[in-house]
Amino acid sequence: MAYIEKREGKTGTTYRAQIKRKGAPILSKTFKRKTDAEAWAKKQEVAMIEGEHFPERAAQRHTFSEAAKTYKAEHLKGLADPANREMHVDWWTERLGRLRLSGVTPEIINEHLKVLSDERLRNGKTRAASTINHYRIAVTHVLKMARKWGWTGTLQTDRVTRVKIDNARVRYLDDDELPRLLEAVKHHPDLNLVVLLALGTGARAGELLSLTWRQVDLKKRQILLTKTKNGDMRTLPIPAQALPLLAARVRRLDTTLIFPSHRHPQKPVDLRRPWTEALAAARITDFHFHDLRHSAASYLVQQGVSLVAVAALLGHRTLQMTKRYSHLAPEHLAELGSKLDEKLGGAR
Repeated sequence: MAYIEKREGKTGTTYRAQIKRKGAPILSKTFKRKTDAEAWAKKQEVAMIEGEHFPERAAQRHTFSEAAKTYKAEHLKGLADPANREMHVDWWTERLGRLRLSGVTPEIINEHLKVLSDERLRNGKTRAASTINHYRIAVTHVLKMARKWGWTGTLQTDRVTRVKIDNARVRYLDDDELPRLLEAVKHHPDLNLVVLLALGTGARAGELLSLTWRQVDLKKRQILLTKTKNGDMRTLPIPAQALPLLAARVRRLDTTLIFPSHRHPQKPVDLRRPWTEALAAARITDFHFHDLRHSAASYLVQQGVSLVAVAALLGHRTLQMTKRYSHLAPEHLAELGSKLDEKLGGAR
């Protein structure tokens, strides 16, 4: 529905036309004459209705660049890791931005994903399957939102290639690597605290970097995660080593983030470069930031903590994901074996 609002200002009388329609972004424009505002609103309403009944026409009219711009404006803030999602959407915009939405087919997306997965990085390796899937999720979500807005018709995102992820990998810091890494990150306050929190809670990078002060209770030594991968909130204990560092951080007036970027305080700090430098200084290879999460889980299992408790800390909805750590509890398994031996021996 269109609304025409008369406004009085320093430059005189103006008329703002605004169109609100369920499932579509709000449109507004200001005119000096009411008749121009009414004519514009009528034209936009007709275009929106036409797009609903003839989505293929809307898909021919809107470009991927337009969809990406609207997506970033309306949906990034609600994500657990907005910085990475924005990076992935920008990557697609560089390659598909000029295409009409009707021309963004699964075949074209799959071609780009193939190039992305085959590309050799500076270290000579290819991107991980999970990384490729992040790019896939970004482009398909933009297209799904475009459909919700009435900008495109039937989607075939199920034909976009999904890379199978090997979840069997369990890489964690051994007794020699752990002290070397902790020493290497000491000189970088942001990275040092994030690493301590990751090792002490098993939280993901996106969950930690998006933390705000409202989520932290220093008295109770708790962190409330509100933006998680599976959508469920969970509470984490603040590690003793991280507590004084967290309490000593300066709270900035221009942002609520605990780890804000120095240049863009509304966005989380980018730790990719200092992380790579820290790994090199610590002489640690074949290790990703996400492996800190594996390290936290591995240490807990080695200390005899149950898989159920570890799953609760990590936010796993099922034990299937947590079972990958079961082989790290040899003493626990030996204890179970002894109990079975006693039972069988008593039955003889």
